[in-house]
Amino acid sequence: MIDIDVKTLFIFTAAANIFIISLFATYIKLYKVKNPIIYIFMLSRIIGIIFLIMLSLRKSEPTPIGIIINTTINLFIVFYEIYCISFIERKFDSKHFKRFLLIPVFFSIAISFFSTSTISERMTVVSLSVSIIYAFTAYILLTEKGKTKIQFLTGYILALASLSLLMRAISAFFKVDVIVYSTNFMLVIPLIFFLILNLVIPLLLIFILKEKDNEIIEKDNQKLSELNKSKNKFFSIIAHDLRGPLGGLHQIGELLWLNKNKISDEKREKLTKALYQNSKNTFNLLDNLLKWASANAGLISYEPSKLNLHEVVFNNICLFNSQVKLKNMTLSWDFEEKLFVFADSDMIDTVIRNIISNAIKFTPNGGKIEIVLDKIDEANNTCTIAVVDNGIGMAKESQLKVFEIDTTISTLGTNEESGTGLGLKLCKEFLTINKGTIWIESNENRGTSVFISLPIKNI
Repeated sequence: MIDIDVKTLFIFTAAANIFIISLFATYIKLYKVKNPIIYIFMLSRIIGIIFLIMLSLRKSEPTPIGIIINTTINLFIVFYEIYCISFIERKFDSKHFKRFLLIPVFFSIAISFFSTSTISERMTVVSLSVSIIYAFTAYILLTEKGKTKIQFLTGYILALASLSLLMRAISAFFKVDVIVYSTNFMLVIPLIFFLILNLVIPLLLIFILKEKDNEIIEKDNQKLSELNKSKNKFFSIIAHDLRGPLGGLHQIGELLWLNKNKISDEKREKLTKALYQNSKNTFNLLDNLLKWASANAGLISYEPSKLNLHEVVFNNICLFNSQVKLKNMTLSWDFEEKLFVFADSDMIDTVIRNIISNAIKFTPNGGKIEIVLDKIDEANNTCTIAVVDNGIGMAKESQLKVFEIDTTISTLGTNEESGTGLGLKLCKEFLTINKGTIWIESNENRGTSVFISLPIKNI
């Protein structure tokens, strides 16, 4: 037998909880934390202080109602704190929280049936209930993937706590004459361990929060580093692509200006045509570059609405009418006039324009381009159209690389039209923003089909 004042332990723990709440309030203010987990934890501590003071002031046997209230509060305090330290994944998951909330509810109802039982039986049931909660949490921490090192360590601590409370439950069960504040070491030592754990858990929670923050910062830094590398490479590609057409423009302009009286009409026509082609390519490159940069900087607003895809396609076909005639091609579309999708009008217009431009570029004189409805999948809320040509096609290894920002693939068109290698990257960027997809099916010398899929409705 050892002489330990259990009431003093309760008062000391209540005072320690006040310090812990102050510590967390300071932590929130310094680090500007807005995680709901912290507020749930602080609320459980405030309730815990009230609970411990009630226990320390109690002088007589509690009533059945008092027993039910006390045990329910105790179980919910344990649950809230265990949930906070075990299931925190940076963002609060209300569905996850509600699902696990059934655990203390079940035990509270079960314990209410023992409200008129002996002290030994009540102590046995309460200790066993908390022991099971700790054991369940320890199992999750030690077996689930994605937990931090400190959470893994906490799993072993909670397993030890569960074993200690199980010992207390067994001791109470076999001890017939247990008084309310027993000094029996088999009952008090596990209680002391439980109260110490009550002080350790807040520190563990802070360490876990910091560990989670460090993981997120490290991942963000890694992503930022990769993004900067991609952008640097991308802009080096753009600089290279701009140098060519701009240099060409400079040379042609110089020839026309310095030799304006010596150039034959035939040569002048060739130089003028080259000047037109270079200026058009440069304009297209700059236009796509500005749109891509604006999209990445968040300067292009995403304003989706019900959009008639037929109208977008028709307007772009009219836009390319002169180029189609120059190459003596056939450009047609074959789908219903009222084909609606839910997307941003300006972005999809840019996507359609780039894909048709590519098809014209890589289809020989007298070739054929057709824009068709591939399928409408209402179950998956998608509408897919395809731009199909009978042009020069594309190698298998190039079909995925054309969408990668750190890879440049620029092939001359059938009339020696130069490309920028940026158009399809921009298409993918805009379609991703619009919750759509793009892919290519192509065979060399057999033509290319470019598929774009967009949502039908806003879900």
